[in-house]
Amino acid sequence: MHNGAEVRARFDAAAAQQRRRTLIVNTVSKGAAAQANLGLYGYSYDYVLGAFLPLLERWAEVVQVRSPESQLDFAIRRARQADRQPLSLSFRPLADAYFSSRASNVVFPFWEFPDIPATDDRDNPRNNWLRIANRASLILTASRFTAGALARAGVRPPVRVVPVPIQADYFELPPWDAGRVTTLDCTAYVFNDHEPARLEAADPESRPGADSLRFRLAARLRGLARTAWLRGIKPLLPGRVTGALVAAKNAGLAAWRAGPMQLPPASARLDLSGVVYTTLLNPDDQRKNWQDILSAFLLSLGERRDATLVVKLVTRSNEAVRDVLAHYYGLGLPHRAKVAFVTGYLSDGQMRELALGSTYYLNASRAEGACLPLQDFLAAGRPGIAPAHTALADYFDDGLGFVVASQSEPCGWPHDDSGRLRTSWHRIDWSSLRQCLEESYRVARERRDRYMAMASAARLRMAEWASSDVAWSRLSSALELVAADAEETGMPLVRGPHPTAGTTSAREPR
Repeated sequence: MHNGAEVRARFDAAAAQQRRRTLIVNTVSKGAAAQANLGLYGYSYDYVLGAFLPLLERWAEVVQVRSPESQLDFAIRRARQADRQPLSLSFRPLADAYFSSRASNVVFPFWEFPDIPATDDRDNPRNNWLRIANRASLILTASRFTAGALARAGVRPPVRVVPVPIQADYFELPPWDAGRVTTLDCTAYVFNDHEPARLEAADPESRPGADSLRFRLAARLRGLARTAWLRGIKPLLPGRVTGALVAAKNAGLAAWRAGPMQLPPASARLDLSGVVYTTLLNPDDQRKNWQDILSAFLLSLGERRDATLVVKLVTRSNEAVRDVLAHYYGLGLPHRAKVAFVTGYLSDGQMRELALGSTYYLNASRAEGACLPLQDFLAAGRPGIAPAHTALADYFDDGLGFVVASQSEPCGWPHDDSGRLRTSWHRIDWSSLRQCLEESYRVARERRDRYMAMASAARLRMAEWASSDVAWSRLSSALELVAADAEETGMPLVRGPHPTAGTTSAREPR
């Protein structure tokens, strides 16, 4: 009885605290619908905020602001007028974080490189992530890898790892069944029994991809030009000249993208059966390495009629879709397997249907800050084929699927087109990727016991890593760090003047 009274007292105290607190939350989006933000800079932060929102509302009253540079301080003042304790929480890259001097500031960035920018590159103070991070009261991040990068850079505020909670519905999806047919109502470019020579000989008005020859020539020319530029020309030129040439190259690419090429006919539905490999990626993100995915799948499983590759393109740009199709045609690889490029927006329910119809999740990325789709599919009991580097190493290993070998190599910052090698990512071992695909197909078809063991281990690992209960425990204890300090002292935990609100990120012109 006494214990019951203590539990009720603690519950009442927690509820009272919740009623006194206001979380003022912002993200990169300006409030547009998810479809409109698809593939744009920072689009994934909207998804992350949506995943956390039920937990945030459990901890405090939540007020969302669309333009923190002008609305944050006003929202803080309103909260104080209502006798509430305000706390600012930004789901943004550090380069885009806006802090207030009137409340404690928490920021939740993703980062996929072992180093963080720590200089005012191009005279832009927002490119100095170290300075910005040191003005935060608390930094939350979804991976131990990112936390390690911040620690190595000398970030002073506390950093806490809080995984993005996985929707409970993924844990409840039934196991993969090779005989089940899953149908998605979505826009997709689907290729079966693809024979490049036969397509080129067909009537140009009737064959799929009427501009396939043009696609192929453009893809090959871009590949040759890129190799010559990177290996033979760029190292010999001064930075001033290379900058001008990069600008000219980008202008030429923009003109080619805006040309009169038409896309091949799209399907309004996608039927999934057999052994299905699914990957989600932004084709404009160089980290995602979708080129290796296409060639490795076609050269390892292209003759398997019961094998399917689904590439969900996270973009709203027809130009980006044409780039992907140009590369696909340019490979010139005949195949009997199915290859589907899904371009339309998929709702949460459709994403779960896609997981239901999938056998494996496929990732060949050079660097990851979390890879939330892989986590969702693992929670659904779909093993992965992925490297175990950067943030993937936090939770993925060969007990949950097939590990693709990779090696570290130097690279530049994603926002820096100067070509300077200031950090590193991972080069995927293409032969290892092909071997993993071949072995995974054999396991799915011939080793049901091994497949189910990996599927069960994947569900368990994700329940331990990113279930809602785990995320809540880590999130609430982390937020208490700054809330308790502010409540005890009556002052916000602020670590210096906030960055100038008028500056902009080098990663996204405004």
